Amino acid sequence: MIISRIVEGNMRMSKLSCLLSGLSGIHYSGKLLRTVRPLVLLTIVGVVLLILSSVTFADDGCVTSECHPVMGTQKFVHGPVGARICSACHTETDKKEHKFALRVEKEELCFGCHDESRDMMLQEHLHTPAAAGNCIGCHDPHQSDFRFSLKGQAADLCFNCHDNSAFTEDFVHGPVAAGDCNVCHDPHASPHENQLTSAKKDICLTCHEEQIEKMNKRHVHQPVAEDCTNCHSPHSQKSKYLLPGPTPDLCFGCHADIVAASTAAHQHQPVAAGMCGKCHDPHASNHPRLFPESQQDLCLSCHEDLAEHVNSQEHLHGPIVDGDCNACHEPHGSEYSRMLRHYFPDEFYTPYSTEKYAICFQCHNEEIALDSTTKTLTDFRDKDVNLHYVHVNKEVKGRSCKACHEPHASNQGKHIRESVPFGSGGWELPIEFTKTEDGGSCVVGCHAPKSYSRK
Repeated sequence: MIISRIVEGNMRMSKLSCLLSGLSGIHYSGKLLRTVRPLVLLTIVGVVLLILSSVTFADDGCVTSECHPVMGTQKFVHGPVGARICSACHTETDKKEHKFALRVEKEELCFGCHDESRDMMLQEHLHTPAAAGNCIGCHDPHQSDFRFSLKGQAADLCFNCHDNSAFTEDFVHGPVAAGDCNVCHDPHASPHENQLTSAKKDICLTCHEEQIEKMNKRHVHQPVAEDCTNCHSPHSQKSKYLLPGPTPDLCFGCHADIVAASTAAHQHQPVAAGMCGKCHDPHASNHPRLFPESQQDLCLSCHEDLAEHVNSQEHLHGPIVDGDCNACHEPHGSEYSRMLRHYFPDEFYTPYSTEKYAICFQCHNEEIALDSTTKTLTDFRDKDVNLHYVHVNKEVKGRSCKACHEPHASNQGKHIRESVPFGSGGWELPIEFTKTEDGGSCVVGCHAPKSYSRK
């Protein structure tokens, strides 16, 4: 029994070497021992053994069947408890009443061993328990079934203070679902707001590496450039992708000017379906308006019939040449047919007025069909007879611009279309236009072949 006690005492001597060196100011390095005189060394060892003997046997008395019988039996045991050195943290104040006090108050007691944690108190953002020096608010000072001697599972422990209703919606962020709050938050202190482990702009990219390349693109969505949490909840949400609401409502929060388009008489199909992401990348793009590709390619990716037509024609309308579909069309919605930016009549025959062709006159001369004779308004004239006026400025059978011109592309000069609709049976009357140096000729089913010359 005595031999066992001595062996156990020697083991504790090893465990206590650091502690005793701190208390006595003696560092047991080989160099120091070699330089201390033998008599002084024997004296020091004698004192140490005396202290060790009193500490050891005093602490042995804490863990008995009558006092603290289960101390040191759980999965994770605090070092001093495992070494049965209760006096490392506690000091007896009243032997008769069996009363003890902490050797040092609050966090200073912990810093006695965990000195590397002292610097955390200098950080700008401290966890509330850490700021209060309340280490045992989260850590059990004796033993625990949880790593780091925590008083519970990490997430469950957090929810003792933090309302978990914000963490249990239909869609939960991966770290939250795994109960690992420390992936994003430092549990003690941080130089970053909300004790984030890194800056807001960087922390999401730690896991979402696929988004890093997008941050270097020419056009970055403003909320993304500022803070991902402008659109995404970092914990949980009712909507997919941790969005605070479905599109387009989420987008309307910033893009109020688009709200009217969403209720317009003629809506773009993706807008009507709430699919803003169909045409816009929500994060970043090398194309204006966050288009995933050039505007024309984007439009023609859905409007395949038009794509085939445009790609097969020789003469392209100016906006098509520029790849600017928005020059004529509202991309979200419009009160005008075909989502035009301005009015254009649906009818083939209609009495003429300048207002009816507002969309065309955004670029073309609005006086082109007001005078029956001219030598300046248009080249489409026979001597001074204004042939635009002849075609469109009629009370009953005024032709619209589209009666003769293709708005997107044509194989004939001046964007003259190859045929015009006729009657209710879906007939198409062919048009053959030939341009000459001072005029041209037209062979069409509407009337006998005609030619004109400006001379």
